[in-house]
Amino acid sequence: MEKRDKVMIVGLIIILAFILINIFSNVHTMYDYEARKESGNERWLQVENRILQTEEKVKQLEEEIEAWKQ
Repeated sequence: MEKRDKVMIVGLIIILAFILINIFSNVHTMYDYEARKESGNERWLQVENRILQTEEKVKQLEEEIEAWKQ
């Protein structure tokens, strides 16, 4: 085997290693993004529920005030 062939094989192996690292990095990034997105969605649901509870309390207080006025 010539020196040039060996250099070519080593170069191809290095390129393959970089491609594999890039693929695994992209998969990890996608998984991390999905996990953060779900966490964010859950947080917004908590905020939405808190807003709905606050609106319900305000409505109850308004009804009590109206009943008290009469």
